[in-house]
Amino acid sequence: SAAEDVKSDTVNVKAFSGQAMSCRKAFAGFSNCCKDSGWGTDAGLAACNSDEMAIGKAKAKKVTVSVGERCDHKVLGACVQKSQVYCVFQGKLARIIQEQGRRDQLGVGFGKGKSPDCRSITVDELQRLDFGVMNFSDFYDDLNAGSEIPEDQALLKKAQDIIAEKMQENAP
Repeated sequence: SAAEDVKSDTVNVKAFSGQAMSCRKAFAGFSNCCKDSGWGTDAGLAACNSDEMAIGKAKAKKVTVSVGERCDHKVLGACVQKSQVYCVFQGKLARIIQEQGRRDQLGVGFGKGKSPDCRSITVDELQRLDFGVMNFSDFYDDLNAGSEIPEDQALLKKAQDIIAEKMQENAP
């Protein structure tokens, strides 16, 4: 997961990146595109766009962190449409490390609704984390549900190959 985040800058390697996304909240009879459950069963959700539906699926997978609200439209100084903003991560492991590592241990927040900060974690920050105090139960639940886990050596080899490939792509 971390190796997938290796970008063209091989000097400042970062991992577990997220993406800021938002969904419109219910207001004055509009559909609530930020529903926590029932996606696909509520006819009112037909008005929600694909990004909003993607957030619903991401919330069900437990890969989101709520950042806050923002006002999207004001009329005569009053907010008439709000959105809920989230950081959406590639998987539960990334979300757990971002929440319990970056936010809780390093004190680096996710910004606010108007200015979300879903940035990656640097190698230096990763080295300062105490993984022993993190609660990985959400991640373990998936593993125990029958996911196939590669052997340690195979996993290590795959990560090394991906990083080497990315670095090779960016070499002069």
